[in-house]
Amino acid sequence: MNTETNASDQIDVEERIRAYHEMVGDDINFAFQTIIDAREQDVIGFEALVRGIQRESAATVISRISRDKRFDFDQACRIRAIEAAARFGIDNNLHLNCSDIKAGNIAEVLDVSQHVAQVNGIRPDRIVLELGNLGMLGGVANLVAIRRSIRAAGFRILADNFGRRDADLRPVAQLEPSMLKLDYCITHGIQQSRVAQSIVRGVLAMCDDRGIEVIAAGIESAAEFAWLQNAGIRLFQGYFFAQPGMDD
Repeated sequence: MNTETNASDQIDVEERIRAYHEMVGDDINFAFQTIIDAREQDVIGFEALVRGIQRESAATVISRISRDKRFDFDQACRIRAIEAAARFGIDNNLHLNCSDIKAGNIAEVLDVSQHVAQVNGIRPDRIVLELGNLGMLGGVANLVAIRRSIRAAGFRILADNFGRRDADLRPVAQLEPSMLKLDYCITHGIQQSRVAQSIVRGVLAMCDDRGIEVIAAGIESAAEFAWLQNAGIRLFQGYFFAQPGMDD
């Protein structure tokens, strides 16, 4: 009975994956942007960034998707990103964006992502799910449920876009992610902004206390890099280090 049930479940998830594939057809591609450890001077991961087949930006691609199809599109992007990473030969951490995750759909996200990762030979602990807009996920109970589900699946969690809309650390503390990413809105020109500097110092203090690694994203200049590195950050992402490489 268990063997038959497992076989049926596998067929079901494969059918869902095919449906997600068909939704986007051949209309998307991916660029992979490096995440570096400045202390070790090494690449530790890549973020998968959706692009159009004519190299259109993520914003342009997403603008074509109606609101009621955003979750399905989000799922399709994760599937395609894992497959593209396998083709690209990426053997570091793989960061996947999760713009439409909620407590009510996390099981579907994880079921599909686990299956695609396994088929493509990517260990779950190499996959980092980047969750943005934590304040809109429905409070402590939902954050805890999402955290437990993702960890049980073997994936890691990153609190994304910190500082883009607000700089509230409460949902971060409640989610207890492995990583937090400082948004471009915070890091851009930080060497000249006392407000941004104060925010970063507060974030680093909380993350150090909670064992959360901080990634500074959107780095475009040596001055930004120098200030953030001197503040104690060792993980970085941005055009200053490398342009995203396309999965051609």
